[in-house]
Amino acid sequence: MNFKLKQPKSSNESLILFYSTLPNKERFVYSTGERIPVNLWDFNIQFPRKTKSQKDQELVNMVTMQLNRYSSLFNKTKSTLLSRDLEVTKKRLKESFDQEFKNIKVDKGFWGVYKEFCESKKSLGDWSKSTQSRYEKSFYNLMKDFESYGSKLNVETIDEKWMGKFKTYCERVKEHQVNTYGRNLGLLKAFLGYCYNEGYTKNEYFRKLKVKRVITDQVALTMEELDTMYTLDLSNSKRLERVRDLFVLGCNTGLRFSDYKRISRGHVSNGYITVRETKDKSKTQRIPLSKTASEILEKYDYNLPVISDQKFREYIKEVASLSGINEPIIKVKQIGNQTEEILTTRNNRISTHTARRTFITIMKNMKVPDAIIMKITGHKSMSSFNMYYRPTSEDVGSELKRVFDKEESNE
Repeated sequence: MNFKLKQPKSSNESLILFYSTLPNKERFVYSTGERIPVNLWDFNIQFPRKTKSQKDQELVNMVTMQLNRYSSLFNKTKSTLLSRDLEVTKKRLKESFDQEFKNIKVDKGFWGVYKEFCESKKSLGDWSKSTQSRYEKSFYNLMKDFESYGSKLNVETIDEKWMGKFKTYCERVKEHQVNTYGRNLGLLKAFLGYCYNEGYTKNEYFRKLKVKRVITDQVALTMEELDTMYTLDLSNSKRLERVRDLFVLGCNTGLRFSDYKRISRGHVSNGYITVRETKDKSKTQRIPLSKTASEILEKYDYNLPVISDQKFREYIKEVASLSGINEPIIKVKQIGNQTEEILTTRNNRISTHTARRTFITIMKNMKVPDAIIMKITGHKSMSSFNMYYRPTSEDVGSELKRVFDKEESNE
């Protein structure tokens, strides 16, 4: 990386060129647009030289400052490309230099920028495995399907009219419920924010998007149901026994499935489980080890069985049914402003995340202070924490009687 004069033998001034020989032997040359009198150029170091003339030194300082911008951008671009495992080429350097110094943005199209967005987030380690899967699979397929439905994707034209079409498609064609639509809208908003920050668009409509979520009718187990499940004899079915044990471990730790399924001997010390979250790698949770959790870990010699999310969700429903957790319930399906009630059974509402919800519900029902529970679960906001609490009708009834019966007895 260096600079040189385009007309070094000129008797007046010369244009300054930036150049570098790249690892692939390509030679990158770019005009800086800066000019300098030849007599103010140091040919030994290929850079403006100091002078005693105040007027000339002012010009030298100004040119030097501009040339440093080129050197800085070259190093930044090279570092970024290498961090993404991309080759440093003339084409990529020119795109970067044109964008910075000529305000020329290469039109990569929606999918070209989307690919860059995914590569950038992965290389920076900003995404958990679940977020990466959503962007590279479910959200990617959704947007591809929407495009094939007749809506050409262009970040510049995403406005209120476009969002109306997208919302209608998600609700009527894909039959996405409110939370599914809200989750995908959040993913889209994050991508459009990247497009804006990186200069691919000046469209700020994404800032107006409101991600709506509703509290769903998810279930949580009582302590009695959890005890029944844990003591259930499943010795004749190893697949169900392993799923049951993992689920009960989750109910005793409050961890997400992605975290409690990977607990090993290295995570346990002095009666505590210490594990870094997969969803937010900046968080480390330290959880007291209950008697039941210890029994399960020791049962498998701290080498827990490996079960896929899909199989876990399928098998835990069987376990719940065998445990007698199969009473009829109503599932509310909400798409847009329309709601539908579907008759199902309680075991069919149990999944991987039920364990974390069960832990929080049982702890709150046992009057454990919210601050202590949140210390264990890692929640930072009360709003997100309270979405996990699922009191039963019996809980509500007993609390009401406790309050009002007490008042009556004091009269």
